[in-house]
Amino acid sequence: MFNPFDPGQARDAWPLLARMRDEAPVVEIANGMQYVTRHAECRDVLRDPRSFSNATGMKAPGVEIPLEDRLLGELDPPRHTLVRRVVVTALSPKLVHAAEPFMRETAAALLRDTPGSSFDLVPAFTVPLPNRVTGYMLGLDPADADQLATWAKGLMESTFPATNRTERGEGFAGAFPEFAAYIDERIDERAAQLAQGTAPDDVLARLLQLTDEGEQLPRRQIRALVRNLITGGFTTTSQLLGNLLHEILTNPDVEGAVRTDEAALGRAVEESLRLAPPILFMARGCVQEVEIGGCPLHAGTRVIAGFAAANRDERVFDDPDEFRVDRANAEQHLTFGYGPHVCPGASLARAVAYAGIGAFLERFPTGTARLAPGFEFENVPTYFERGPRHLPIQTSQPA
Repeated sequence: MFNPFDPGQARDAWPLLARMRDEAPVVEIANGMQYVTRHAECRDVLRDPRSFSNATGMKAPGVEIPLEDRLLGELDPPRHTLVRRVVVTALSPKLVHAAEPFMRETAAALLRDTPGSSFDLVPAFTVPLPNRVTGYMLGLDPADADQLATWAKGLMESTFPATNRTERGEGFAGAFPEFAAYIDERIDERAAQLAQGTAPDDVLARLLQLTDEGEQLPRRQIRALVRNLITGGFTTTSQLLGNLLHEILTNPDVEGAVRTDEAALGRAVEESLRLAPPILFMARGCVQEVEIGGCPLHAGTRVIAGFAAANRDERVFDDPDEFRVDRANAEQHLTFGYGPHVCPGASLARAVAYAGIGAFLERFPTGTARLAPGFEFENVPTYFERGPRHLPIQTSQPA
């Protein structure tokens, strides 16, 4: 029986998800969980926080997390409303737009400094670019970028995302004490600068200053949000970059379109998010009797909003298994959520992807970069993600 928490099932689940989607809008899967397969019904779940709780987030059944250690996606109203408002304000379009030159310059520098004519795009490009952009926006020391990427990778590929613990301990500070201490030190430093009137206008300073009717976020909550931003850059944006580069390197029609039409690149980003969502699903806990798509759901049931299935719903998308740069409604995908839980970092992820792909196309003209012979797609080991673990390429231009 399908279990979305089993990373081994993520790679080749598309035919199974299509059969489930054809069967019913809600299908029972492993451990009594209910998987929502279709687009409209997934939207219904995502926009109903009263019936479907975020409290368990993406953790395995039975795992509970202290309120102040929860990520944004693990909070319910009214706490979620307050925290999300703070994050949205901190990640304002103005701040994202101001960072775009840094994104382009960093992407170009990473590709210019690649080691020789054969290298792996994942460690050389798709991981460090979002990581460095996130660090820049938070106001972190650029010299710390590689260490942050190492910590983020270790966290996301460990037992922690599912169980809130590793062999080192429980909770973020117990399982990753060095990572937690680093964030705490940066928070203390920025708080001291704010007190002295010398703080820069970065995301970290904004998280510390913003309040809702006088209520400031606790330091542990800010630590959780900073970790969320760092690991989110490592996951969602890295996988988006990797998935779209994989498509460009394997699909000449896509490559030709994005090279000849600047607007096509924006559409390709949305189509990649739809067809290969970096986040495959979101888990919710049903807290009251409710009906979705004519299917009754009972309190206590674990509900999976299946982005991977909903984004290929034939009721919404024509030829849903095809990558079409000219798709008019690709942006209707649910990869960044829907309703009150739309990801506040979506515009940042899109901006980084746009800058990164643009830099790659400029650095390697048509025919000068190809996947290494014998390449086979291997998915990242994290159970809820879709993206290439490796992307080795060969170039005909010295890097």
